[in-house]
Amino acid sequence: MVNTSAADNGSAQSSLRTRQLDRLSTSTLDVFVIGGGINGAVSAAALANGGLQVGLAERNDFASFTSQESSNLVWGGFKYLQNYEIPLVFKLCRSRNRLLDAYPTAVSEIRFLATLDESAPFPSWLAALGAVGYWGIGGLATKPPRYYRPGAIKKAEPVVRTESASAGIEYADAYMKDNDARFVWSFIRSALDAGAAVANYLTVTSTHFDPETELWTIDLHDEVDGQDLQTRARAIINGAGPFADVMNQNLKVRTDHRIVYSKGIHLVVPRLFDTERVLAFFDDTQRLFYVIPMAHRSVIGTTDT
Repeated sequence: MVNTSAADNGSAQSSLRTRQLDRLSTSTLDVFVIGGGINGAVSAAALANGGLQVGLAERNDFASFTSQESSNLVWGGFKYLQNYEIPLVFKLCRSRNRLLDAYPTAVSEIRFLATLDESAPFPSWLAALGAVGYWGIGGLATKPPRYYRPGAIKKAEPVVRTESASAGIEYADAYMKDNDARFVWSFIRSALDAGAAVANYLTVTSTHFDPETELWTIDLHDEVDGQDLQTRARAIINGAGPFADVMNQNLKVRTDHRIVYSKGIHLVVPRLFDTERVLAFFDDTQRLFYVIPMAHRSVIGTTDT
């Protein structure tokens, strides 16, 4: 048996990164992707696997910002039915179904149990009708919804207080069993395996487009050793997430749309129940909240600011 030390692992990782930086600085790429969150990672993986020469730079760690701070849910937007946003729900459900089909080991079905009492904005029969409608909008791709009387809720989830409950509605959506950052990394790994030149802790400092050669020159700064390097590409994909508008300004690109910021706030507490099920409830302002299992924790939310 051979023991591999942490120093050996670190050396191997450093060697891999050095090779990636060398490839970036010596290649003319078809596409250069800015950002190593989910949008940049998927773009790089799809294009590299399509046979293009691809480079990607992420200024921090992969999935280090928005893409590691989600609830891990892959859902069709059940609560949007309350505002009759049916086209949006249809699109979200279709995307959820595609992810369930494409990544069965990473994305799995999960049940939601909503308890209804006097704080609910609608009667239980209407919620049941909405759950059936949601199932139908989702193409019947998940297990069908169920209706619970208060006693059955208590039996299914003893942690739920049912003294004032009128009924419970259970329906299905999906979630990432591992977590969001690991899901992003799977696309980074796919891009690397397909030949993409990928590096993190690499900041884009400036860009310049030459109309004669039709090439972008991208100036990069290595945050690890402080060195500067350049790469060239025929096209750039701005996958900078919430920083996309700032990056567009740096690229001198004008777009018709702008980012609208919304921050979801969750409370993370010790695990409240053992089952892999999401609990839903309404607060006294009739806002819908979820209690989501996440490893040894429960995540309660969301509110938007």
